Amino acid sequence: MTDSWNKEYLKKIYSKIEEPAPVILDVKPKKRPPLLIICGLISLIIVSALMGFVVAIFSRFLLFETLLTIMPGEKLLKETNILVMGLDQGEEIHRSDTIMVVHINPKKSTANVISIPRDTYVAIPGFGMDKINHAYAFGGPELSKATVENLFGIKIPFYVSVDTGNLAELIDEIGGITIDVEKKMFYIDHSQNLFVDLNPGRQRLSGVKALSYLRYRQDGGDLHRIMRQQKFIKALSSQITSRENIIKSPQIVLKLFSYLDTNLNSREILGLAINMRKIFDYGQINMYSISGSDMQINGVYYMQPDMEQIKKQVNDYLKDAN
Repeated sequence: MTDSWNKEYLKKIYSKIEEPAPVILDVKPKKRPPLLIICGLISLIIVSALMGFVVAIFSRFLLFETLLTIMPGEKLLKETNILVMGLDQGEEIHRSDTIMVVHINPKKSTANVISIPRDTYVAIPGFGMDKINHAYAFGGPELSKATVENLFGIKIPFYVSVDTGNLAELIDEIGGITIDVEKKMFYIDHSQNLFVDLNPGRQRLSGVKALSYLRYRQDGGDLHRIMRQQKFIKALSSQITSRENIIKSPQIVLKLFSYLDTNLNSREILGLAINMRKIFDYGQINMYSISGSDMQINGVYYMQPDMEQIKKQVNDYLKDAN
């Protein structure tokens, strides 16, 4: 009785409740942005990121250049003498084809350079009298340094030897170097893998042509070659430190260091870089060469150095270093 009553009662209650009408949502499919707009947004994001990266790197390079200008290089490398050698390009590098003593004076912003002809007849410690460029073959840079110290009568604490065979790539990377070629130069030496064909006049030389200018040997001996070596070094240094190479400078410096053998530590190398940058910008580079007389021993050519001239040049342009 009770159950049937409850059922009837519930039927009456629910029969009065109307089911809600279904809600129909007017949802239209969204239009996708055109593919071109998506690509444009992606490109904008990528370009913005790259620009931010470039600005950051460029700012660091500018800071590096500023530090090279304002940092006190003399705190890192004081007034000193450095032996600089360019190694020849035979099948095996074994002789110093270019020999120079560089005196750095940071306070005066000067660099005095005295070149030594490779055929100079000198006493090589432990090996007797011979051409000075053979010292490298006998005992590497340390023996070369000791030989030049004996010749000049001064202390030379540091040395830098450069593998000139790899400089062609570096020269191309910095855009070549500008040199005033003195005359028509044509020379072939198959044993040295050397081919020189240059016209006279001021011109921009590629790496291969610049090295052929440096190595040309048909113009009267070492003194002419030294003149070309000095012109080459000035041109190379000027191009490396030029403003258009500011972005490349860290890469160039690292590549140049890969061609070097030196007893300068990292602190001294930084000091040398700062000092040389200031000298190129605000100072002066003076270049000289020792001279002498021709001589032959058993049919071999040597240059007998003028010791009086050497003594005067050392007193005028170099200074003993501790």
